Amino acid sequence: MKRPDELRKELEDLSPRLLKLKEQGEGFNIPANYFQRLQKEVLEKVQATENVPASTPVPPSSWLDQLKEQMQFLLQPRWALSLASVALLITLGITWLYQQNQVTTGRVGTELAKLDQQTLDAYIQDNLHEFDTETLMEFASNQDHPLQLNFDELQPEEIDQYFDELIQDLDDETIKEFL
Repeated sequence: MKRPDELRKELEDLSPRLLKLKEQGEGFNIPANYFQRLQKEVLEKVQATENVPASTPVPPSSWLDQLKEQMQFLLQPRWALSLASVALLITLGITWLYQQNQVTTGRVGTELAKLDQQTLDAYIQDNLHEFDTETLMEFASNQDHPLQLNFDELQPEEIDQYFDELIQDLDDETIKEFL
């Protein structure tokens, strides 16, 4: 085992700062009677707070005051910027969708204007089973002339198939209404 002088010399060579710490001593020093004084100070503060009269109850603030407080919170810079960004994005989205709808509607209207009435009637006649009744009624009510549908060209098999589909689509309540 090394002697204390050799250990001190080795510690001095390796780290002079550690040697200074060792010479200072161990732990922290506290003033004399620290814990007794601390106990007295804490008790005095507790007793002082017990002697303070209770504060008068604050009446509940009105809903308007509460709303103002919430608005103050929202108007802080971070929240105000985020709310403004969201509002801007919503506005831009609605504007973009509105413009897309106008462009689509304009194109469809232009294409439909190119078609003559006979072509439209022929298309509806050929694809009559694709349309629902409300759409056909709306179309017929918007026309200047009555809708010319030719049911004479339907084959009996097509009529039977149509009636079979209608019967299959009927539910119990509809059948009871017919009876």
